[in-house]
Amino acid sequence: MSNGKSRPQKRRRSSVIAFEMIRLDRTATEPLHEQLYRQIRDELKSGRFSDGSSRLPSSRALAMDLGISRSTVTLAFLKLHAEGYLRAKPASGTFVSSLLPETFLSAGQPETHQPIQRPVRVSDRVKAIPDGRVGNQFDLGATGAGAGVSLVASIPAVDEFPIAVWERLRAEVLAKKGVNLLRYASNRGDADLRKALAAYLCDFRAARCHPDQIVIVGGMQQAMLISAIAVLNPGEPAWIEDPCYQQTRRVLTLAGARIVPRPVDHQGIVIARSRKEPLPRIIFVTPSHQFPLGVTMGLQRRTALLDFARANQAFVFEDDYDAEFRFVGPPLPSLQGIDNSGRVIYAGTMSKILCPSLRLGYVVAPESLVDSLIKIRSAMDQHSSPIDQATLARFITEGYFLSHIKRMRKIYSERRDFFIEHFNKLLGDRFTLQVPEAGLNIVAWLKREEDFSTIRRITLEIGVRPSALSFFCIQAKLKPAFVFGFAAWTPTQIRESLVKLASALRDNGRDPSRGRRAS
Repeated sequence: MSNGKSRPQKRRRSSVIAFEMIRLDRTATEPLHEQLYRQIRDELKSGRFSDGSSRLPSSRALAMDLGISRSTVTLAFLKLHAEGYLRAKPASGTFVSSLLPETFLSAGQPETHQPIQRPVRVSDRVKAIPDGRVGNQFDLGATGAGAGVSLVASIPAVDEFPIAVWERLRAEVLAKKGVNLLRYASNRGDADLRKALAAYLCDFRAARCHPDQIVIVGGMQQAMLISAIAVLNPGEPAWIEDPCYQQTRRVLTLAGARIVPRPVDHQGIVIARSRKEPLPRIIFVTPSHQFPLGVTMGLQRRTALLDFARANQAFVFEDDYDAEFRFVGPPLPSLQGIDNSGRVIYAGTMSKILCPSLRLGYVVAPESLVDSLIKIRSAMDQHSSPIDQATLARFITEGYFLSHIKRMRKIYSERRDFFIEHFNKLLGDRFTLQVPEAGLNIVAWLKREEDFSTIRRITLEIGVRPSALSFFCIQAKLKPAFVFGFAAWTPTQIRESLVKLASALRDNGRDPSRGRRAS
């Protein structure tokens, strides 16, 4: 008996038609099987079916659902079979025909009207976002790196992520906390994770904070957005580095800020300004490793920036970009750690340390701003995945986080040295490398500026795709250069990519008819 019931239930779950919507009128003169036939036919007329979605329930199951005799369903099915709407598969069931009758396709078609083509109205804030991508260009994500494309900036070595450890910890937290991790969670973020992050930041980034100052967010862009919304009214000025991380510019545009690009020198963002320039409400900086130039902000400039912010009642948003991956000298303390006036909003992310798809980051805010940030976050999307937050908390407290950072710093250091050696050997005649103290990217300046367009074209053709430095500039007029990434590729892959680029540039400089360099 139980087996007989389980089969119809299984078929009902995979049915192509919502038979609950069928209404049979027992008082009508039209027979029930004709009513059923007509309603199934009309449903098929409006549907789109594939092999995986074209099965109908059995006559017995449908009769039970509709409260009619099986013979009534059989009569309706027989008529649909006869007219070519259905087909039977032995031992499988009844399916919609691959090709429906021509009369079915042509009869009763409503009169069509050519729609009037008008541009869709979108908001001014969307139009203002500096992002020219369309359609499936978004499928490649922020870096635009498809399969087989190499030396793209800002990509970490995700193949080194300790998946086995992560999955074990994930299973353990699920077993321990169970359904509690499936409910709505704290808008602040997991308490254990905030506690673990506070301990890590105080010990290793010289921050001064406690867990209640930390808000867990869905990555650096969300950290920037909620911070900007919290302190800026639309049209108020925000200073950003120029050149800069493109997402900073996009986020601030979305927040309605008046973006004021500021130049970057060998010490970081330039603070000096004319009296005509507006005073900022917030200043976005990457002091540990300026992107894309790789400059590390010195202590003197850090102190001057904090003094300027305090004197002008401005906030400093500190994106602690690539701070964990410093290869020269001791790590520098965070701006937040030397701020004595509560002007720094400090933010970090797991995208480069662990993997970008995790979408977990954090904001350490002055106590006066914490509730505002939480309100904005709760209005956006409530919270990040509780399961991932609980897993990350265990990953940190059990020592795997620090171990992973140390291991990745060694791997990246080796890949960085390998890249520099082979780049200079193969491409040193065309570029001058600017080697930073930290980070996963390196700027290569062209020795002959007139080569830029040719090199740009070739990199797009061969799939070795550094970013043009000009892509990150707003008003800055810098000499032509490319930003190379090295972190995500093994030494063998790095060598192959550099050889491919060097060979392509060499071949481009030859006269194809004579096999020698063109004059």
